[in-house]
Amino acid sequence: MESQDFQNIATSVRPKLMNLCRSFFDRQELAYDAEDAVQETLLRLWQMRDRLSEYQKPEALALLVAKNVCIDILKLNKEQHEPLDETRNIIGNVQADQPMITHDTERIISNALAKLPRTQQRMLMMRAEGMSMVEIAAACNATPTSTKTIICAARKKLMEILKIRRDKK
Repeated sequence: MESQDFQNIATSVRPKLMNLCRSFFDRQELAYDAEDAVQETLLRLWQMRDRLSEYQKPEALALLVAKNVCIDILKLNKEQHEPLDETRNIIGNVQADQPMITHDTERIISNALAKLPRTQQRMLMMRAEGMSMVEIAAACNATPTSTKTIICAARKKLMEILKIRRDKK
């Protein structure tokens, strides 16, 4: 499948993907997750672009992928926010070690960021500083769509790097 063909499919299905993902993330604090889910869906479709012509309805496939991405994000958010009794018991110890933990965390993240391409590093840092996608796109001489895609890919790569590091321990 040619890049332009994929772009046409992505442009036509994006509003439907956004509506579907927003229905999964109705709370305000999860609003950015809907945008991330759409970007992740488009990224997964792009990765399988060579096989998209095999599907009679690529739009239906896109919606199915989006649904699964949303479910994965919700599961991850639930796991991250569930209180653990063990956590309550060790809070005092963690507070005493907080400066060391903060330093180690910053070092680990800094090393992981250094493994990303410069454009991804820059855009990810701008986003972390609170800049909007439009502002980042303007600052980097890019389109908002490509900016969102680059940031999504950077987040995914960063998570992979951090996961590999965690798995090695």
